[in-house]
Amino acid sequence: MEEIKRLVEKILKNMTINDVRIEIKKDNSSKDKELLMVDIKISPHDAKYFLSENAVGLNSLQHLLKIFAFKHIAGQVFVVADINGYKKEREKTLTDLAVKTAQKVRRTKKSIILEPMPAYERRFIHLKLAENPDIVTESIGEEPERKIVVRLYP
Repeated sequence: MEEIKRLVEKILKNMTINDVRIEIKKDNSSKDKELLMVDIKISPHDAKYFLSENAVGLNSLQHLLKIFAFKHIAGQVFVVADINGYKKEREKTLTDLAVKTAQKVRRTKKSIILEPMPAYERRFIHLKLAENPDIVTESIGEEPERKIVVRLYP
């Protein structure tokens, strides 16, 4: 995990972001013993580079870290990077969106297509709505315009 921390520090230093706290937690308690979960929390003083424009910078950083982990850590690794608690807040917003969308689909009996979103957000919506036996979700389109369709189970 020190390798990942050094990489994050190097990336941030090259961006002239020096006042930062990095916390890395690994968890291999998953049902799949081959899977290692790596949770990276980054707390820079100034996060605007990462969180503007729908967190494109954060998503890019996470993608780089996933590639690095894939090449340098044995086994299957799932990396989640978060900056200043952005993802936790975003998950609350996505949960609200999922619940309200499911309610509207039930009420109107019509499919709803959500706005394009990154893969991890689509996955979050799919998992949230999978808890509802009367609701079905599917992703449509090509990146970066990939969207979720929410509809009633036939």
